[in-house]
Amino acid sequence: MSPNGTRRRYLAAIGAGLTGPLAGCLDFGGGDATADSLPAHFDDRVPELLEHYDVPGACIALVQDGEVTWIGAYGEADREEGRPTTTETVFRAASITKSVTAWGVLNLVERGEIELDDPIERHVTRWELPEAEFDTEAVTVRRLLSHTSGLQMGLPDEEQLYAPGEERPAPEEVLDGEGLESAARFEQPPGTEFSYSNAGFVLLELLIEEVSGREYETYMQEEILEPLGMDDATFTWDEEVASTIATGYMLDGDRGPVFVDPVKAPGGLYATADDLARFVAAATTGPEGESQGRGVIAPESVAEIHTPAVETSGLYALVADAYGLGHFVETLPDGQRAVWHGGQHTGWLSHYHCVPETGDGIVVLTNSERAQRFLSDVVGAWAEARGLSSVAMSRTYSRFATGARVMVGVAGLASAGLVWRLGRGLRSGDRRFEPFARTSVRSRAALGGVAVLLLGLWWGLARDILVPLLPVLTGWLTVALSALALLAVLTVLFPHTGGDEQ
Repeated sequence: MSPNGTRRRYLAAIGAGLTGPLAGCLDFGGGDATADSLPAHFDDRVPELLEHYDVPGACIALVQDGEVTWIGAYGEADREEGRPTTTETVFRAASITKSVTAWGVLNLVERGEIELDDPIERHVTRWELPEAEFDTEAVTVRRLLSHTSGLQMGLPDEEQLYAPGEERPAPEEVLDGEGLESAARFEQPPGTEFSYSNAGFVLLELLIEEVSGREYETYMQEEILEPLGMDDATFTWDEEVASTIATGYMLDGDRGPVFVDPVKAPGGLYATADDLARFVAAATTGPEGESQGRGVIAPESVAEIHTPAVETSGLYALVADAYGLGHFVETLPDGQRAVWHGGQHTGWLSHYHCVPETGDGIVVLTNSERAQRFLSDVVGAWAEARGLSSVAMSRTYSRFATGARVMVGVAGLASAGLVWRLGRGLRSGDRRFEPFARTSVRSRAALGGVAVLLLGLWWGLARDILVPLLPVLTGWLTVALSALALLAVLTVLFPHTGGDEQ
């Protein structure tokens, strides 16, 4: 057989070995599942999916025709204790809380206590907005709800988590920097563009407390959670929550800390899947013609919070077209509007999706930071089985996965080519260890530089970004790109010093 024929067979074999396992990645699409068979589909496939993505446990709830129709629990609420997840397991809702907070604010609007376009300074006196070069009266209730207030993200400081029973700062102290990575500040003038802000929702917590005259958690419990039948949902860490909440797990699989948020409105809700499914169902018309809002807020208020207020930007634009008031909004390919929100906290990921027009919805709660792709697969299977257009989140993750597989394949084939060249040269004696040889100095320097840059970018930046999005494929990418870079370095260290290299 000719050398070229041997090389082609060798490259094909190596390429198949590297890319073959990727082609067999778990397919979780809804397939032939229907609304009636979707629970059985989940029962059959979710345990496998949890294992595939190394996610300890999950609860899924389905809403159909405006009512909760099914709840399923899978995996473990606590791995070390061997405690199974049940339908009564409590999870951290994380930023799904923002959608619930929006209902609380709209309830105040309907009572005539506030208006959406009121400056926040008109109602909040316990904390002053940072000094700015613009008129701070432009920071309105509506802009806080739609993340267009101009306030920065306000990420929780994971180095400063508060244990149950530990004294915690008040909301105004949090805005001054206690429990956040930095004090609340403006990063742009109000109304400029979408900029996700936890700090803005801390201000809304103060708004609810000052206007209602009640603590945020008391007001929300009495005016929103109890009327909607969210019986196990609460903003208060107590013995019942402590005994039923799952254990969160970090990105590396380690057990997460037990903590209590110092503020509630941005992400402090504890709830079961049933609780959040009732909330999702309440945004649709009920099976007996019950109005949207279920009397807690008016249908017009539901429409208000679901109406796009601002186009999303950055990475958010990959998964949603716009943001309403406490809700992400996307227009599905068939023209229907979907609303949703996700939540992420230290050891937790959660998500709900809802199509108010059809009365369909899904809630997915997990106790792992590795669950991003799991959420996408489950929500995508739900949309497919319900005959809905594909949702942006699932489409985006599918594109990411396809791109990652292509990168692994290309890196694998390139590595195979380098192995062939190195092996052939070493066997013939045309390549040997001469790192300072003057042969092809520029091309070898360029190849070595690219290899070092590739390793630096991957290990220093890209890998940490992709692990939450593609936990399994990131491992393959790590192997493929690291191998390619190593082989490139070996090619530089063992230069071709004689004869023609084919």
